[in-house]
Amino acid sequence: MASVIRTLSLVGAAALFAACNNAGQDGTASSATPAGASADRTAFERSDDHAIGRVDAPVTIVEYASVTCPACALWHRNVYPDLKARYIDTGKVRYVFREFLTGQPDLAEAGFKIALCADEEDYFTNIKLQFDRLQQIMQMAQNGDARTAYINIAKASGLSEEEFATCMANEAHRETIQSKMQQGFDEGVGGTPAFFINGNAAKIGTVEQLDEVLGELLGDEAPAPSDNTTE
Repeated sequence: MASVIRTLSLVGAAALFAACNNAGQDGTASSATPAGASADRTAFERSDDHAIGRVDAPVTIVEYASVTCPACALWHRNVYPDLKARYIDTGKVRYVFREFLTGQPDLAEAGFKIALCADEEDYFTNIKLQFDRLQQIMQMAQNGDARTAYINIAKASGLSEEEFATCMANEAHRETIQSKMQQGFDEGVGGTPAFFINGNAAKIGTVEQLDEVLGELLGDEAPAPSDNTTE
């Protein structure tokens, strides 16, 4: 059976060997401008973004990431829990996740399509599942069984095998991903994870960097720096 997972023309075959880095790639889809502040969107969001946190939070963090990027998975394991517990859940930060294909772009496209085809409310749960299973997915892909790996992801997301096949052929979702990537290229994204805080590029690769950057922006509203040491 022919694979339903196709290599993206947007990033090209060379990007298949990139390690969370697509610098210099050219996109073809038109860029979407931010939606502008509204009742359910900040001025830094697109209408098709996935976001969590209060819309009126003083800080908006936009992350461009790939579900097949090991560096992204590491950030979501080591830094994101602090960001969510101390800043998002407390109303200080609005967090936006934007799909950007690096690592293994053809596999990442399949993963993102599943997240987009599943129930909207489960989007972030699905992204976490893919980061948690990344090593397993890559091993199965190396053994020529990527399709089974993603069918398993789809089933865990409430999709049947037939719905998975339909999802892989969904051109609207592919165009959405391409458009977000083009916006990322336009904003200077050359690899993942890449972060923008209130519209400005920022380095928050560690909890310490996160605390430093957000401490400057939030001032007295910033929580105490995280202490991850154990006695």
